Amino acid sequence: MIEVLGYFWQRPYWLALIPVAIVAAAFLAHRMDRLGAWERAMDPALLAAMRRMGRVQPGAGRRNWWPALVLALLAIALMGPSVEHRGSVSYRNLDGVVLVLDLSPSVTTGGRLFDTLTAARLVTRAAGTRQTAAVAFAGEAYTLAPFSTDASSLDGTIALVDAETMPVAGSNPAGGLRLARRMIEDAQILSSDVVLVSDGAAIGPDAIAEAASLAARGAPVSVVEVPGDAQGAVSLRALAAAAGGAHATLETMGPVTDLVAGRPVTRLAATGYSMLVLKDYGRYLLLLALIPAFFLLPRRRQR
Repeated sequence: MIEVLGYFWQRPYWLALIPVAIVAAAFLAHRMDRLGAWERAMDPALLAAMRRMGRVQPGAGRRNWWPALVLALLAIALMGPSVEHRGSVSYRNLDGVVLVLDLSPSVTTGGRLFDTLTAARLVTRAAGTRQTAAVAFAGEAYTLAPFSTDASSLDGTIALVDAETMPVAGSNPAGGLRLARRMIEDAQILSSDVVLVSDGAAIGPDAIAEAASLAARGAPVSVVEVPGDAQGAVSLRALAAAAGGAHATLETMGPVTDLVAGRPVTRLAATGYSMLVLKDYGRYLLLLALIPAFFLLPRRRQR
């Protein structure tokens, strides 16, 4: 898209059709002349005799320019001449989803990282049009992706995660949940779901307390259980119960994805940005192209 003469041209490459149409029309007009190229088809003496008898009528070589005009108007219309419509306000939804991914060594080195990331992608797809963010933790917690409605971008970020992503070894689920809470507060999300994907190996009272705090702020915490030891499974169930969330496993994601997908998106807020809205006038040029096209219609000659 380019801006010329105060108009936005959305598809400028169609401009190449105009010189093609002009060259083609000039070539045809030159070849057809005014007698439809009969000068080349008839014997000159016979043509001269027919002229004297009044049997030769001038051709309509000039009509060869009408197709060029039609094509030129069509080309300009297809270029999409548009004018900016100011004053359009953009909105963002205030319902979000935060993924909290456990990338501690017990998950990344146990052969379960692929399943963990697959579960994360299923959650992002279930989020639909809600804003989605991602947090990853091992010994420390880090923002993996800020809030966005671009699910494909988040999927691309998740696809890049591997066993070497986290710089600090260990497992700090409380830190991951704490960072998720700060992200929700900073983005002014009014209602959200937090989904913790973990084996529960380091879940303790501090993580459960952080999850309960999130639930009290309108952000229930659900868990997707990565296979681990029995104590980790018990801790994850306790955390989900304390935070008002659902519990699922890698094999049965339904309880969590159904919960995330079933949340209505009802809260909207105007942003401080104006959207670029363009009104395309190309359709009117298509109507204008009908005028020269009319002269291309066959007409009955009067005798």
